[in-house]
Amino acid sequence: MERLGVDIVGPFPTTDSGNRWILTAMDYFTKWPEAYALPDQEAATVADALVGGIISRFGVPQSIHSDQGRNFESRVFSELCRRLGAEKTRTTPLHPQSDGLVERFNRTLAQQLAIVTSKHQRDWDTHLPFILMACRSAVQESTACSPALLMLGRELRTPAELTFGHPPDNDDGVLPGPNYVCRLQNRLEAAHTFAREQLENAGVRQKRHYDSRARGRHFGAGECVWLHNPTRKKGRCPKLDSAWVGPCLVIERVGEVTYRVEVPPRSRKVVVHRDRLAPYRGRKTIGNGSEVSDVSPREQSNEETLAQPEPGMGAASSEGAGNDIGADECS
Repeated sequence: MERLGVDIVGPFPTTDSGNRWILTAMDYFTKWPEAYALPDQEAATVADALVGGIISRFGVPQSIHSDQGRNFESRVFSELCRRLGAEKTRTTPLHPQSDGLVERFNRTLAQQLAIVTSKHQRDWDTHLPFILMACRSAVQESTACSPALLMLGRELRTPAELTFGHPPDNDDGVLPGPNYVCRLQNRLEAAHTFAREQLENAGVRQKRHYDSRARGRHFGAGECVWLHNPTRKKGRCPKLDSAWVGPCLVIERVGEVTYRVEVPPRSRKVVVHRDRLAPYRGRKTIGNGSEVSDVSPREQSNEETLAQPEPGMGAASSEGAGNDIGADECS
């Protein structure tokens, strides 16, 4: 495991074992999934499950990727990564596409749990091992291989073989011997090479599909923008509240599609994805008290600029979004 994506799913109904949450993890290359039922989502609980369930069996990954949840941004988790020598990376706030591999697995896991759980819904944690077995033995579209083959060098033996018999295998009937290790290494090398080729092809295909629908634009330092930040406030209807905060000042472009912006009223500096930004034109007062008029440095058409963006424009939708714009950054 070179790059490991992790996330927390829940809350679910409390099981007879006292579990309410699921820690999910997936290796970015082999697509090998892991899921652990947890009684809570505290940082110490998550760290214990990660060490006992994954690191003790597969070793320390080079990097661990997660969202900006408090359990993953805590001192406990940061210290764990530091001591293990694993690089900690994070998504931009309110942009689950930055960890799409794990997010897609979470949706699949929830769909499967909804099928197999009982009516009282207090036994979902007992079904996790069997769902994981199905996911590990299924051929992935992007790699054209099963996670088991890429991780273990062989396919999993499943109960389906009792009905349909053993699948054809070149090593069927060959007893382990001096050449077993060599055969296993050759098989893994061939599978990994094939999977890398398939991943490259899938990446090109997915990029072409995304670019055909992308409508994003780039912003320059000093531009003012609206920031999409849906919140839920007690006693207020979220559908009637504006989901946009601003005007915000673009400080710099830190990546291909990420920007560091200054958010009023406390001038917080956060890194956000381009999908959450929309152009702003008008008059504003920035942190030093000076007034800026027609802040956009380039001429824009009426279709590109608006007093406040309409719902769904300039940003991807975020269901169940929290109140945090993002983690503060030191300027």
